Amino acid sequence: MPSSASNQTRLFTFRSAGWVLLLSGLFTAAIVVWALAGALLRPGPPLVGDGRNVDTYGFDLTTCLVARDQIVAGGLRKDALRALVDPPTILGDEVTGINAKLYGKYLVSADRVIGVTVNGESRAYPIQILNVHEIVNDTLGGVPIAVTYNPLCDSVVVFERHVAGETLQFGVSGLLYNSNLLMFDRRPDAQGESLWSQLLCKAIAGPAAESDRRLRVLHASLVSWADWLSRHPQTTVLDLDVTRFKRYQETRSRYNDYLRSSKLMFPVDPPPPVDGPAPKDRVLAVEVDGVRQVYIVAEVAEGADASGTWTTTLGNSTLHFHYRDDPETVVVTSQDSDAALQVIYALWFAWHAMWPQDVPAQ
Repeated sequence: MPSSASNQTRLFTFRSAGWVLLLSGLFTAAIVVWALAGALLRPGPPLVGDGRNVDTYGFDLTTCLVARDQIVAGGLRKDALRALVDPPTILGDEVTGINAKLYGKYLVSADRVIGVTVNGESRAYPIQILNVHEIVNDTLGGVPIAVTYNPLCDSVVVFERHVAGETLQFGVSGLLYNSNLLMFDRRPDAQGESLWSQLLCKAIAGPAAESDRRLRVLHASLVSWADWLSRHPQTTVLDLDVTRFKRYQETRSRYNDYLRSSKLMFPVDPPPPVDGPAPKDRVLAVEVDGVRQVYIVAEVAEGADASGTWTTTLGNSTLHFHYRDDPETVVVTSQDSDAALQVIYALWFAWHAMWPQDVPAQ
């Protein structure tokens, strides 16, 4: 298995001070300044949290199901990245007309999107929009869903929002656990809000953690816009908010630089082993009928045939991995039934920190 990890990875633990140097880097400062500028310009009540001290965010951590000292402030206040709620959509074939009117393009063929199909209804969520909002609270095929993306981990998880008899609305807390997004369930006057981990797929602090609430993961695809549109010609896609177009474009380039770098912006524990995949290798965690396996995208590419397809079995199901490069994407389909198929995308360092017992497929 390819490996480019180095001893520098050891700096990313909470048992050393090496990560402090990373936090002070110019790239981190640029991301934080950019996000805070947007928050300060947005009308509304003052935001909660000082960007540094977890206690200033107002969440009840009396019940905390993860190591308390591994929850950190990400430099942004609560809601500084404003989650979308029921955003307007357009038909996929309307994108060409929008592109023709813009100085620049909203979506081009190689742009990555999160593709979701529920009860026969398909929708695309562009990564450049999720870079800014991280969460979209939406309804698709009659089902309330949360489409979530964390740029620090290049992680994609789509959840059903109906949990324990109520439909939740999620926001961006401003806090991180193992460098990964912590969401919160929005409540009136912020009373009784809980923190939820994107990659653990469950509540980790607050009343929902006391009740061991977990989120149902849905099948998602991280795919190019051209590929998704060809597979789902009747798809809808999030409409473009032209007032934020410049912001979307700027964020795209900043996070592209981060994904190409070998450095992490925040600590993880445990760190990925030096004799395994590189920390920022892309992975997929696929689960079918309660059986889960992690796959390294580079390994899928090596095993794919001339058409880019690699076939394997998981439990009693036959899976097809459809690999494409430029951009590097993998779509997973089941020969048996997509209904039971759950797919999560992430970088290796993030998945290993959350699920260190998972061993990538050989």
